[in-house]
Parts: sequence; C-alpha cells; structure tokens
Amino acid sequence: MSFSNLNSEQSEAVSTTQGPLLVLAGAGTGKTKVLTSRIVNIVNSFLASPMQILAVTFTNKAAKEMKDRMYQEIGEQVNNLWVGTFHSVASKILRRHPEIVGLRSDFTIIDTDDQARLLKQILADFNIDTKQFPQKAYLNKISRFKDMMIMPQNISDEEQNLPKLGSVYENYQTRLKSMNAVDFGDLLLYNLEIFKNAPEILAYYQDKFRYILVDEYQDTNSSQYQWLLLLAAMHQNICCVGDDDQSIYSWRGADIKNILRFEEDFANAKIIRLEQNYRSTGNILEAAHAVIQNNKSRHGKKLWTQAENGSKVKLASFIDDRMESAFVASQVADNLASGKIKAEQIAVLVRAGYQTRSFEEAFISLSIPYRVIGGMKFYERMEVRDSIAYLRICANLNDDLALNRIINLPKRGVGASTIANILQFGRENDLSFFGAIKELLQNGEIKGKAKESLQDFVDKVQAYNQQIDDTNLGELAKNILQDFGYIEMWQNENSVEAKGRLENIDEFINSLDDFATITEFLEYISLVEAKDEKNVIGEAVNIMTIHAAKGLEFDMVFVPGLEDSIFPSGKSLEERNGLEEERRLMYVAITRAKKELILSYAKNRYIFGSSQSQLPSRFVKELPQDQIEMIGSNQDNLANISRFSDFRNDFSEISNNFTKNSATKSNFSKDSSNSMQGKRIFHQKFGYGKVIEVNGNKLSISFEKSGNKTLLKDFVSLA
Repeated sequence: MSFSNLNSEQSEAVSTTQGPLLVLAGAGTGKTKVLTSRIVNIVNSFLASPMQILAVTFTNKAAKEMKDRMYQEIGEQVNNLWVGTFHSVASKILRRHPEIVGLRSDFTIIDTDDQARLLKQILADFNIDTKQFPQKAYLNKISRFKDMMIMPQNISDEEQNLPKLGSVYENYQTRLKSMNAVDFGDLLLYNLEIFKNAPEILAYYQDKFRYILVDEYQDTNSSQYQWLLLLAAMHQNICCVGDDDQSIYSWRGADIKNILRFEEDFANAKIIRLEQNYRSTGNILEAAHAVIQNNKSRHGKKLWTQAENGSKVKLASFIDDRMESAFVASQVADNLASGKIKAEQIAVLVRAGYQTRSFEEAFISLSIPYRVIGGMKFYERMEVRDSIAYLRICANLNDDLALNRIINLPKRGVGASTIANILQFGRENDLSFFGAIKELLQNGEIKGKAKESLQDFVDKVQAYNQQIDDTNLGELAKNILQDFGYIEMWQNENSVEAKGRLENIDEFINSLDDFATITEFLEYISLVEAKDEKNVIGEAVNIMTIHAAKGLEFDMVFVPGLEDSIFPSGKSLEERNGLEEERRLMYVAITRAKKELILSYAKNRYIFGSSQSQLPSRFVKELPQDQIEMIGSNQDNLANISRFSDFRNDFSEISNNFTKNSATKSNFSKDSSNSMQGKRIFHQKFGYGKVIEVNGNKLSISFEKSGNKTLLKDFVSLA
C-alpha cells in the first residue's frame, strides 16, 4: 500500500508487521489512521487473511469507525475481520464453546437492571438490609472482582467490606448459571476459563489470530490484559496502540501498569512514538507537556506540531467562583457575537459533574444556548429533582406531584397497592395526597409497617412545614434530606455513581443559600426551566466533565476550577498514584483545545454552605511561563502562584495528608449585635448592602441592586 498520507512514524508503525509493537499515540496524532492502515497493509500484503486478524476496541462506535475507514480500502473483506469490543469478541468465542463452562449456546447476557434485581432477591434470601447495604454496592464490588479475575473463594478478608459478600457473590454466580445467563464481566472470565480447561481451544485461537491489534491499550483491566496475553502467545504479532498519558479510568478497573510493562511482557518488543500532533497549536502542546512531564510513571514523549504557536494559553484568577462562571459566560458571549467561532466549537470542561450548575446558570442569564454532554442538566438530575420535591412537600402540604415522587424514596415499606388506595381515598373525599394519608392514619385504616413509616413521615413533614420560613434554606434542606434518610440512601450505595449524586446534592444545598425564602427559590427554578430550552436544536456550547471529553476536540476550551481539592480532587491526594492520574486528566483537558485554551481558578469557592479560601492547583504552577498570559479581574502572576504552591507542597509533605482549608468565617462574629446595625456588607450573589435590622443571627439587609433580603449573618461579610 502507499504510505504517502502517513508521516514517518506512522509509516513505520504500519509497515512493522512482525513481532510485538507498542504504538504510543499522543493526543491528536492519528492513532485510528495507524490502526486501520496497518490492517489494510496486512491484508493487501497477503500476510494474513481478514479472518486471521483480530482488532479489539472499547466502544462500538470506535469499532464501527474502523470498519467504515477500512471499507474504503478493502471493500467487503472488512466483514471477515474480527473487529469489535472486548465484550463482543469474547461473547462470540463463548457462544462457540459454552459447554466448557456449563452454559448453553443460547445464553442470555443480562444488563445492569437485571443484575440489580437478581442481587436484590439474593440479599433478601440472606436477610441483608438493602436500605443499609443496597444491591448496587454489591454489584459494584462484584464487577470489580470480575475485572480483577477474583472469584468468590479468593476474596481476601480485607475485601469483605460488605456483609456475606463472598457468599452473595457465589450465590449470584450460581443463580446466573442456573438461568443460563451471564453478565458483561463473565464474558472475559468464561473465556479465560475455557482457555484454561480446554488448551486445544486456546491453541486454535492462538493459531487463528495471526495478527492482533488493540485500541486504547492504556484502558485495559486485568482480565482483558490476561485474555490478550494468552491469544498473542503463539505468533506474538500484537500491536497495542494507546497513550499512557491519557490513562484516566482506574476508578472503573483500568490498570496503567499494563501499558507500562509491555516490554516486559513481550520479548523484543518495539516501541514507536507518535508525537506529531495535528490538532492543537504549539503553545497548547507546550503547556500539556510541561504538566505531564511531572509524572514519573510514563514512557515519555513530547507532542509537537508543524502548525503555528498560536495564542498563548490564558490563565485567569478570580475573587470567587461566581465571578469565574460570569467571566466564562461573558467570554463565550463575546466570541459568539464576533461571529468568528460557532457555539458547538466551544467547550467548558469541569472536573466533576456538580460544577456544571454555576456555568449553566451563567449561560442561561446571557441566553447562551448550551448542552450538557454525558450527563443531564443540573436541575434535571434525578437526585436534584428528588431534593427539590422534599422541599416542595415541606413547603406545600398539598403538592401531590412532589409527594408522589418521594413517598418511597428511600424505601418506606409503602407498596404500590397502598399508594393506589390512598390516592383513590383522596379523590373520593376531595383530599390531597398528604391529607388522605393523615386521614387514613387517624382512622386506623393503614396497617403494619406502612402505618409506622407513614406516621413518621407525616410528623416530620408537618414539623418542617412549621419552620420553613424561620430557618436558613440551605441548612433546612440539609436537615430534611438527612432526616428523611435520602442522603444516607446514597451513602449506603457506595459506588462512583452514588458519589457523584452526593456531590450534586451538596451543590444543590449550597445553591440554596442564595435565596432568602423557599418561595423565592421555587420561583427561580420555574423561571430557569421555562427559559432553558429542553432540547437545544442546532448550535450550542458544550459543558461536560473532562472524562466525557476524552476523544473530542474543540476550537476553544475553558478549564475552570483549577484549585487543590477541586482539580486535583481532594480524594485523589489521599490515594496512592491518585495525583498522577489527576495530572493525566489535566493533560487530557489541555489537549482537547485546538486554538484557544482558557484556564481559571477562584481564590474563594462556595463549598458545603460557606465560602472557603482556595489555593491554586499545583498543576497551575507546572504551566510554562513563556506560553501563559495572565488575564481576569484579579490578576496574579505565575511567580506568586508558585509561592502559594511551594507553601502548599511543603505543608503537604509535613502532614503527609491533604487537609481542606478551613472555611472563611464571617467577620461579624467579632461584632456585637448593636454594632452590626447600619454596617455596609457584601454578599456573594446580592452584592453590597446595608444592615437595617438585626434579629439574633438574622439580618435584614437593604441591597443596593437587589432590594431587601433577610439572611443569616454567616453568609455576609463586612464591606
């Protein structure tokens, strides 16, 4: 084949057809082109027939893209290739040899919903309280065990962090097999079991696959790794394409050691580095390299481009996170107004899903069309809507829709038939849902467990209804969600998804401190939802987490929240190798940008109900001064940031642990009540105002732009 459309390193990777090969493909260096061109070259050079080539990917989309590209070169022969995801290829092998592992060829592959239902039944059999230990917690543990090839009998004592985990896992596997069913984790595990118990079958596939190609090798887990090692053992013609600098999925089982030890696994392995980038400007690539080179666990490479250096990377600092989100929105609005860039070519990349709220609200205020990629808009998220429903029923006892949503969240032993009877009684007697529950309880017509739980529910709702206007809204919401067990429900789930939901709940609670009354908040929510187009048609700015952005590219990228404890996350600083994965995530964020990259951090951020002073992320310190331009309303310089970072790093070494900065307390605490009256104050949302009346810890304030508000003194500061 002709290599005229390939650079020298790509050509070398395509033409190296004998022996193990690791292609370290940096961001934007054309890895898919190398993979597809390599397969086309093998076929056209008659080194193997299409049926003797195996190519595995992580997504169906990637597999389809590879097939579409190769079809242009080899036509219908592409249909004879073994190209697919790890799971689809493993399923194909398992269908051919199911009897080896005690299955029939018509086995069913169950999804996560079916898994959860099955585990719920098993937990009930073991008398395990699913409120305290929900089935999803078991499902997550079992999935990780399968990724690591750990069977029930091999679970160590320290891994037994859920009641009867080993027995539940064993029973789960037995039940699946009795139903002639498997889950996704089983597909690779059963393949490995077949290869172990039937060496002649392993030998067949080892001989069959003369060439093996692997996409995104840095994302493989232990079972995928072992599967590949076994299949490649005979011919050793395995080509793994990946980027150790973009390994960001350890939380779902990926093991970066797989790509780092390639030369140990395969004798005489060849490594080719793809370093010529076709996506980003020179300044952006210099910034990416300056950050990632601080990682110790990497093969090492440096991206470069023949394109111009372009604009310098911009770094902005702000007094607080509200100013940061307002700045991003104004920059987006200005760029869209200029007509030089389309909305779909702009992205705001955040470290965690809960961060999207402030940017969504800032965009809505300026009528900027946006979409949240890889997740729902903040106020559409299930846990946020549930939280709002709890507030609504406590504020309005006749809000049937809110009550219907949360009556059994968390589970209260109130069955569907009981709810249907209550609703029917309410309709017949012209009573609200809540009123019908009260009436039936008083009449003694609700029996058993439902009676006890509903009486407790009614008592709590009525108690909170009495204090709804006398308590700080954020504090009230936190108490309600804790008291009704909603927060505990997600804490018990103990999964990555649940952690994200808890972060969103925290962000929701934080947002309430901007509002003086529940009525004001609910009105605001209604207006936001009315103004926000549910289905954005056409061009829209993209808001997403960095994990969701992997593989994408945009002309203009904003990366806000560059503060320690935000990015890198506080949890990562406590984990072994956590910081290096966060740095790889930063590298991924930077390399999404093609032309413009704007980084930012806030000196104060509203977290857990109070304004907390923040230190710039250690990744900011690592940026190259020559490629950085400081902008923003509160400019620092990199030298100052470095001093902040040096202090932080020294402190971190001494303490050997990360400790959050203590919340900035209101300086009203030093004042007596008498001295507060008449003082000029500042609030993060409402701006400047004057205290006109003091009532305990509540202040009546006349704001210069927002009118009169009543707020807790802890949420304002002296101007």
